[in-house]
Amino acid sequence: MNLELIFSIVNTTAFICWIFLFVLYHKRWVFRTLFSFVFTAMALVYLFYILKGLSGGGGGGFDTLANVKLLFTKDEAVLAGWIHYLVFDLFVGMWICHDADIRGINRWILLPCLLLTFMLGPVGLLLYILIRMIYLKKFPQDPYA
Repeated sequence: MNLELIFSIVNTTAFICWIFLFVLYHKRWVFRTLFSFVFTAMALVYLFYILKGLSGGGGGGFDTLANVKLLFTKDEAVLAGWIHYLVFDLFVGMWICHDADIRGINRWILLPCLLLTFMLGPVGLLLYILIRMIYLKKFPQDPYA
């Protein structure tokens, strides 16, 4: 299948999931759908393309930046890496929404956190941790407390 088409499908899927997450984060079915179906499907697509992208003896490894760059010289590996980002950022967004719902944090306060998590991953999580710290009035924090 065309890699550009797969890229468009996973991007569109992730974007729609982010909208559902923001609008309906208090609905359990959203979490079940994301966790059971979307993450599973994206993980399978990821697995397919990471195996395809890293096969063929292109070299590389995880020990230096130069070797990591070698791992991602194939388009399939780059696509898999992108899917990796999409799934993990969405999972972090799901945790943020769930945690905020438990604590009664207003969804509009979450909006910048979710937008930043969608676009810049760890920056959105950092913002949520800071907001959570203000709500809990303590630091360090336990993610399950």
